[in-house]
Amino acid sequence: MGSRRAFTLVELLIALALVGILAGVGTPYVLVNLPTYRVNAAVRQVVGDLRLARTLAVERGVHAFLVFDQAGVAYTLVLDTDATPGVSPGDDVVKTVALGERYRGVAFGSALTGDPVSFGGDQALFKPRGTSNGGTVFLRPGQDAGVREDRERKVTVVSTTGRARAFRRSGAGWEG
Repeated sequence: MGSRRAFTLVELLIALALVGILAGVGTPYVLVNLPTYRVNAAVRQVVGDLRLARTLAVERGVHAFLVFDQAGVAYTLVLDTDATPGVSPGDDVVKTVALGERYRGVAFGSALTGDPVSFGGDQALFKPRGTSNGGTVFLRPGQDAGVREDRERKVTVVSTTGRARAFRRSGAGWEG
């Protein structure tokens, strides 16, 4: 028979103590920054869906909209399949995203601007050639109400190209 190797009780207790210490030190950092992580995730969601709307508009040769609901902290991706101006009952709803529910505590808003959604009619429009009506959406943690301005994020769509980009707030302004 070969020799049997195992951990001693002392070794196991030392390992458990180290894991406990590391968890105790790391948990407050994660909890303090959790609102920022949620805003960053919501921004990635919005940017991804804006890019999806542009892609669908070009691919299918129709207008695509992201219709923002500021009160509900949500938006809906719609394809204009009935060729009527604006969003109408005959259009195809691709998806609805409730940012406030999916990323708890995230809200539309900014400490700097009065209107958190600057797209005309709160609709980001993408045309079949990939261009857009252009605009910006501001996101922040809901409980902050502008107190921690460094947690604010904005998503901007360039009208001539339809390109969506995210920016974070810094002391000098916005950086991408």
